[in-house]
Amino acid sequence: MTDPETLAAPSPMTRDREPVWITGTGILVQGESHVDSLWNRVREDVPVPESLLERKELETRAGLDSGDARIVGRHQLLALAVAESAWRNAGLDPQRNRLRGQSSKIRRPRMGCFSGTSTGELACLLEEIDQRPLPYSLGRWRGNSIGAGVSIRFGLGGGDYSLNAASATGAQALQLAGSLIAAGVLDAAVVVVADPVPPRLLREAMTTNGSVSEQRIGGPLQPGRDGMSPVEGAACIVLESAAHAIGRGATPLAGWLGGDQASEAYHLLAPEPDGSTLVELIQRGQDRLGTRPVDWISLHATGTRAFDEVEAACIRRCFPERLPWLSAFKRVTGHALGASGLIDAVLVVEGLRRGELPPWPHPIDPELKLQAPEPPQRPPRTAIQIGQGMGGVVVVNLLGAAGGMPPA
Repeated sequence: MTDPETLAAPSPMTRDREPVWITGTGILVQGESHVDSLWNRVREDVPVPESLLERKELETRAGLDSGDARIVGRHQLLALAVAESAWRNAGLDPQRNRLRGQSSKIRRPRMGCFSGTSTGELACLLEEIDQRPLPYSLGRWRGNSIGAGVSIRFGLGGGDYSLNAASATGAQALQLAGSLIAAGVLDAAVVVVADPVPPRLLREAMTTNGSVSEQRIGGPLQPGRDGMSPVEGAACIVLESAAHAIGRGATPLAGWLGGDQASEAYHLLAPEPDGSTLVELIQRGQDRLGTRPVDWISLHATGTRAFDEVEAACIRRCFPERLPWLSAFKRVTGHALGASGLIDAVLVVEGLRRGELPPWPHPIDPELKLQAPEPPQRPPRTAIQIGQGMGGVVVVNLLGAAGGMPPA
C-alpha cells in the first residue's frame, strides 16, 4: 500500500549512512494508553477525557516490584510505563534490570536512552516540598531522573541523553537519537518523554504569562483560542538502524528520514516574530526529501495565539502554491508539555503505518489563511513533524512510511 522506496531511498542527510527504522511505540495521554484508541479519537475529533491512571496501575504497566516502585516519582512511572509498552511492541529482549541494582546486570552498550521532561522533576519536588526528604528523593528530583531510570531498567549502556527544551523536548530527543543512529554512533535508542499534570504553582505561572487557556474558548488554530490546555502525557519511540533491526528479524512501523534542530536565539518566552529559523528548517527538510513531495505536516499548534500565528505563516511561506495535509493533534490530546512532540510523532507513525491521514483541522481561524487542499488520492508516504518550545528551540523530524526493506 505504501511506496517501497520511502525507506529504501535515504534522504540527502542520511545518504551513505545507516537507514533508521522505528520499530516500537508507546503512548499515554491522560488515561488513554492505546495508540489505536487514540488514533480513533483523532479520526473522530473527540478530545481525550480528563482522567488519570492510578499510581498502582502505572506501577503494574511499568512491571516494577514494590521496592522499585516506591523510589520513583509519577513522571518516572509514566516514562517507565510507556517505555515498557514500546519495548514490548518492538519485540525486544524481555530481560530487565531492577532500579536498585539488586540483580544480575544487563547492559546493552550500543543502545542509548534519549529522555526528557519539561516540568516533571519540578512538579515532583513541588508535590513533596512539605515532606522530609528521603534517601531516594534526589533520584526523583534531579534532571536525569527519567533517563537514569529508563537506562537502568532496560540496560541502555550507550549513553543517557537527558534533555529539556520545554515543549520541544520530545521532538528534540527524537531528532538527536535518529541522528546518532544514522551516523553509526549507536545501533538503537529508546526515546522517552513524560510530563505529569502541572501542580498549582506551575499552573499559576503558566496562566500569568498568558500561555494557558483561561476560558477554553477554542483549541489550537481555532477562532477565539486563548491558550494551551495542559494535560498529563508520555510517549516512547524505539529507533534502530536497519542492520540492527534486520539482524533480529524486526519489522519497521515507519522510518526516521532525517531532521534538524536550531535555536531562534530571540526570546525566553515568545516565538521569533518572522519564524525565519523554522522556515529554514522546513526548507532543509524539503531539500532532503528531494523529489518526494511532503504529504503531511504535523503542526506543533498549541492554541497560544502568538505561536499558532507564527507557525501558520511559516507553513504558508514554505508552501506558497499548495499546502500539504495538516494535523493539529493537541485539539484532541491537549498539551502534554515536553512529551507533546513525541506524542505527535507516535500519532504520525500510526497514521503512516495505517496509510491514513487524520481529518483536516476544523474550524480554523480564517486569519491564519490555512486553506485545505483537495484530499490526496494515495496513502501518505512522507511527513514533517514540527516541535517548538519556549526559549526558542525549533525542531523538524522527517518521517516516512515503511513500504519495504532498506538496504542494511
